[in-house]
Amino acid sequence: MMLNVFRSELFKLRTTRAPKVVLICAVFLPMVIQALIAQFAFKDGVVGSTVIANVSGFGPLVALLIGVVGVLCSTQEYSQGTIRITLVATPQRWTVLLAKLVTMVAVAIGAVVVLMIGCLGLSQIIMNARGLQFELIGENDRIILAFFVLVPLMAILGLALGVIFKSPPGALSALLLWPTIIEGLIFGLLTVATDKNFFRWAPVQNGFQLVRDVLDSEMNSWGVSAMYFTAFVTVFVVLSAVLFVKRDA
Repeated sequence: MMLNVFRSELFKLRTTRAPKVVLICAVFLPMVIQALIAQFAFKDGVVGSTVIANVSGFGPLVALLIGVVGVLCSTQEYSQGTIRITLVATPQRWTVLLAKLVTMVAVAIGAVVVLMIGCLGLSQIIMNARGLQFELIGENDRIILAFFVLVPLMAILGLALGVIFKSPPGALSALLLWPTIIEGLIFGLLTVATDKNFFRWAPVQNGFQLVRDVLDSEMNSWGVSAMYFTAFVTVFVVLSAVLFVKRDA
């Protein structure tokens, strides 16, 4: 049963245009930019930082775009009314929600794998052809792990917000405006008012901190940031699960 529902969720994701377009942009846009950087930057012949450190700059963008895929994965069924068909075919709502979560985690992990292979592979080929002196990963292997933590968590967050709001505009607004505008305003005002660094408790910024090549000394440590962001996402997953199981479709 679970495997069949999982296949159904993958099929719906593959056959829906909007999630596919966003997913392609999330994976291939950074690859194209990184390839252009490898081709036209570093005129002195030396790459000052590791390639993976340069790729880390795409982390927040990739995470947000995969989060949008998560939103679309859950809200399009509500907006088109097909969620009722899904729940008639599989009355066990926990099974449906779990299948959606597993689908998004699988998609996010697959996207990170393709992104890493593409960015690092293209960079190595181009830089070798140019005769540049560079280091591919070096001591920044933590960044690769960070991508595999941040991106799936953002995918899960997007899915959870979609289940909570049930409509793309509301869920997308919450996903995109919170980390880019609202979080900065709230924690910025608290920092100014109290003269203390409240940004270290900004949940999504802790998530973005994970993929930085140089960790901000005024923020939490890598481990604390990972646990804090995971706890933040967990709250929304639990809330979405309760609402998904109890309220009408």
